[in-house]
Amino acid sequence: MLKQQQRSCERASVVVSPIDDDGRMELRDVEADEVYEVVDYIDEELAMKLGSLSAGEAVNLELVAGADTSDVFGAVRIESTGPSARFR
Repeated sequence: MLKQQQRSCERASVVVSPIDDDGRMELRDVEADEVYEVVDYIDEELAMKLGSLSAGEAVNLELVAGADTSDVFGAVRIESTGPSARFR
């Protein structure tokens, strides 16, 4: 699990690939149009909330960068989400 004292950032994103069996999900940053991967979650409740999202759904997350690479993140908090704000 993540430690909250790590430096975080907020990203407006779209789900590219929902959480898989390994707990990984791919998101596309709306502003930068870059795909990145979320591989860890601050707690089980957040993982369950993110697990309910489908491809194309918009989500605004607070994230912490992974230690080894800049394109892997851990989710700290959902700022907002909306199935009505779908992107293709």
